[in-house]
Amino acid sequence: MIRLRSLDSKMNEILERLKQDKIYGYDLKPYTEKILKTALNFFEEKEEYEKCVIILEKLNRFNHNNNYVK
Repeated sequence: MIRLRSLDSKMNEILERLKQDKIYGYDLKPYTEKILKTALNFFEEKEEYEKCVIILEKLNRFNHNNNYVK
């Protein structure tokens, strides 16, 4: 059975994993800069700025070019 997920649930999953200091998904692949920026834009549009701060902290802390934490 294929389970489709809404964009809202996917973005909240990303946020919850970032809150737990996990910069990777359940497939153990690190979130790309593009995915994090998409999540940031999603929460900005919903005007949930507290969530944006968490994502921005992770975006600024992670070096996406070399795949390591600063």
